[in-house]
Parts: sequence; C-alpha cells; structure tokens
Amino acid sequence: MLKDYLYIAVLAFRDISHERILSFCMACSLGAIFTPIIILLGLQQGIIGNMLDTLESDPASRLVRPKFMSQSPIPLDTLEVIRQSGIAFIPSETSHLLLDVKGMHDSINAVPSSKNDPFFIQSNPIGVKDNNKWVVISEPLAQKLGKIKGDNITLLLRRTTNTNYPEEVPMDFRIVGVLNFELMPDVKMYIPVDVFNGIYHWRKGYEISALGLMGSRESNFQPEYDGVITGFSFKKPKSEDFRQMLAGRLPFSSMPEVYTKLTNSGESTDWRLWQTVNNTITMSDVQVLNNALLNYGYDPQIIPYIENIELDLHKSKVTKSWYISMLPENLSPRWSEGTKPILYVSSEDKHFSGEQQLLLKTGIKGNKVKIPVLLEVSDQVSPGFIVASHHFSGLLRTAERLGASYDTEQYKFSLSSQEQIRYFRVYSESIEELDALVKIVKGVGDDLGIHALKEPVSRLYEVQKIRTLSDYMKKIYFLIATISGISTVFAVSASVYATVQRRRKDLAYLNMLGVDKRTIIFFPFIKSMILISIGLVISFIAYWIFGVLASHWFVDLLGETASLTRLKIDYALSLIIVILSLGGITSLLAGSLVTRMDSQRYIHE
Repeated sequence: MLKDYLYIAVLAFRDISHERILSFCMACSLGAIFTPIIILLGLQQGIIGNMLDTLESDPASRLVRPKFMSQSPIPLDTLEVIRQSGIAFIPSETSHLLLDVKGMHDSINAVPSSKNDPFFIQSNPIGVKDNNKWVVISEPLAQKLGKIKGDNITLLLRRTTNTNYPEEVPMDFRIVGVLNFELMPDVKMYIPVDVFNGIYHWRKGYEISALGLMGSRESNFQPEYDGVITGFSFKKPKSEDFRQMLAGRLPFSSMPEVYTKLTNSGESTDWRLWQTVNNTITMSDVQVLNNALLNYGYDPQIIPYIENIELDLHKSKVTKSWYISMLPENLSPRWSEGTKPILYVSSEDKHFSGEQQLLLKTGIKGNKVKIPVLLEVSDQVSPGFIVASHHFSGLLRTAERLGASYDTEQYKFSLSSQEQIRYFRVYSESIEELDALVKIVKGVGDDLGIHALKEPVSRLYEVQKIRTLSDYMKKIYFLIATISGISTVFAVSASVYATVQRRRKDLAYLNMLGVDKRTIIFFPFIKSMILISIGLVISFIAYWIFGVLASHWFVDLLGETASLTRLKIDYALSLIIVILSLGGITSLLAGSLVTRMDSQRYIHE
C-alpha cells in the first residue's frame, strides 16, 4: 500500500515535469490569487505596526497626568494606588517651574523627573551614579545653549525675599542626557524631583539644606485667600486701567467684577472683586495689587476675599453652621497669635456667644478639625455668616486646602503631612495597559471628587483610534481573504478536474493494474499541493519585491529603517497552513471523480 502511494507521488512529480509550462502557468495563476492576500496582510501589520511602534517608542504615549494641578494635596494612600498601577511614578508639589539658565534670555520650562522616568531612560544618560544635580535637556535647548551630553549647565535660582529684595543663587548641574527632537520638540529640561520640590520650597522662603539654599521663613503655614475686594471712593475705576494692569505682573488673569455682597459698605464706594482661577494668593500678592492701583492714582480699600468656607458648631444637640464673611480690617475681630481666636456672629445668633468649639472640614477627604473659639456679637455681621480677622480667615482657607490639623493648646494650625503632593506623572508599562491606568486615575478622581483627576491627560484617544483602524482593516482583510479563498477553491477544483480528465486513460490503466481508486485520488491531490506550494513561493517572492520597492519609494515618509510591510512568522505560517488546508480539502473533493471512473469504458474508448 505504501509503495502505491510513493509510486503515485513520483508520477505526480513526473507529470508536472512533463507539463512544465502548463504547470508553471497554473502555479502563477494561484500565486496571483495568493499574492494580494499576503501583501494586504503585510500592509495591515506594517501600517498598524508602525503606528503602534511610534506610540510605544514615545514615553508621552504611556503618560497619564492630572488635567491641572490640584489645589488640595492628594492623599498619600490614593497616590500609592496610582503608584502601584504604573511602572514609573513622579509626584511633585507643582506641575512645572520656570527656571533661568545662564546664557539664555528667556526662562526654561523645567519638570520633575527621576531615574525611572522613561524620558530619562530614553536620553541614554551617562555618569549619574549618586549625583542628584543632573539634568536632561531637549535637543532644541541643547542647540540654543551649544551644549552636549556631559557638559555642565548653570541654573540661576531667583526669588523675592520677604523684604522684597531680589535674590539670585547660581547652581551647576551636569547634562546627563539629551532628548532628540522627535521625543521632545519643546525647549524643556528634566531635573530630579527632590531638587525640583526643593527649589519650589526655596522660592517660598524655606531653607533647603540638602541643596545648600538658605531661607528666612520658619512657618510653613501662611494665610491664603481666594481673591481681593477693592473699594474705590474717590477715583472711579476704569476698565482700561485694569486691562493695562493685567498686562503686567499681577496674580490675576481676569477683569474684576462688581461686588455687592459686602454689608455696611457705604453707598459711595464702588467695590470690585478680583478672583484667581484654580489658585490662591497670599498677602504679598494683595500688596502687589495695592501697589499697582496706587500707581494708577487709586487709593483703594483692601479686603481679602474668602469663598465657601463653612464652620459648624460642635454641639451634640444643636445643629448650626456659618459661612465665613469678610469685613474691613477696622470692623473685623482682632488677631493675637497664640491666643484663642475671636469671631463675630450676627445679633440673631447672640445666644451662641461665648466660648464654643467649631468644626472645619479640611483636605480632599473633608476631615473635621476642632477649633476652640470665642464668639462675640457684632451688628456688622449678616445672619448666617461669621467674621474672623483677615489673618485667621486666611489660615482657615489654608487649612481647608492643605488638610491641616489644629493644636488646641497652642492655638495654631500645622500640616498633617510634610508631603503636599498636588501633581504627578505616571507611566503605564505599555500602550496596551494605558486604558487600565487611565481608568484607575479616573476612578480615584470620581471617588474623591478631584476634578483634576476626573479627566486625566493622556494619549488614550490616539491609541484607541489606531486600534479602531486596525479592527476595520481586519474586517476589510477578512472580506478580501474570503473572496480570494473562494477563488482558490474554484481554481484548484478546475485544475484537479482538468488533471483527471486529461489523465483519465492513464488513471484507468493504473486501476486495471490493481491500484485502488482511493489510492489513485492521491495523484491529483499531490499534484495540486505541489502547484499550490509553488504558487505560495511565487507569492512570497512577489511580496518581498513589493516590500523592497515600497521601502525605497516611501523612504521620506517611513525613514530608512522602517518598512511599509511587516509579516510576522506566526501570521505567515498560519496563512500557509490555511491555504494548504483549503487547497488539500478542495483537491480531495474534486479528485473524488476518480472513484466514479469506469476504467473498462475508458480503455475500450
């Protein structure tokens, strides 16, 4: 039996050799059917693969960050959840710093980084070791400075002291890496996150001993405000003056609005409210605004502004709450550090006067802080409101934002944690895991009500768009492959049928010589599989030629190293197996005509 199969196989090879021209034409026709399938598969894998490779090689494609800087510090346990969800996590107290560089007229955007930062790794850093005074710069910045990797760069750290005296401290850093233009087209630098936060604190007046930076500010808890209320009695305000002031260096970016909620303000006074956007100001910022107004000939009344701070009465049987209101300094309670704060309530709430304990919700989680106070009655206060001194009102705003605790013995606020993280950058391990990381950050934002995290910034849309394009291309390829598969069935069936018809007398002789018909079926099967294999070889040669030509023609679009087509081995093997299986099944079905062949009739004819 085995000898018969071997004999039939030899006959199939000899028959192809005998009809070499006809067989070659048949193989070429099959190759013409297979070639578009292989080229389309290569184009699909190549185009989508190049897009995904471009995203994968760019660290920004795996980056997730808040939409804007959070006003309140993000809880540390929440940050730990986000940290564990990515491969690189860089927390910071602000999003960026504008630093001056020696030899540059304009300030440079500096962002925090670490040795795990993909941007740091992509720069191929050298000579980092334990040195924390390193910097990675972009190629445009390197060109402007005329610096290369390994050179030193001098940062000019500048701040204004409490006495309004400008201070400048030069600090040398070593350039350990340069990011090419494709990765970072902007003029930017990356510095270690501990150095970044240290410079941020130093600018606020604190001493940073690790960097050798001196400071004059002892307390890290200063009053903050949501804006400023300015009253104009003599010179009426002009919008043109305000526009010119906003064009200068003011902590405000929008025009002031008419303010009518100030009680007992006087009919002749025009009150305007200056508000910040997603930010707070300090008394030094208030003084800057006051000086600017004085320069324009105004003599304003200045009242710091506090918005939506609620204080609850700490009594088990009484439910009472007030909102902070602001009055001019001479009508507000006095402030004395280290003593119990005095607050004013309206005459309707005079039964609450005396020593009381108030509750303030602080931080993102709204932790309640107990504050012992002395309540007094004032006719200047409207019902439902409570008035504190300007200084203590600012401390309440700071405590509410930072999530502070209150010392009931020393009557002062203090930070619950020294880490005041309000911004971060986190990277997913791959673009496939970007979606999951974005969902985790969004979930944290929804749970805690942090608007900056509810819509994190990422390139998830670009990744999803490429995946959607890939899905559509797979559907198109499936349709074309299905049509080509049907063509293959007809082509192989026609070839087998023609083979059987041409060789029916020879096959009849074989049957008369004792070869079983089920064995004879093997003859058209082997011949078809050989022709299909030759057709596959021709199609893969055509695919290779197409790839070479496409790479040369589209070199400006793809670059010298990229290819328009890409066909992985597993895809190629799967395609070959499918084609051979389809051709083999078709050959056996078409070759079944041999079983209905009347050998005696064919020999008689």
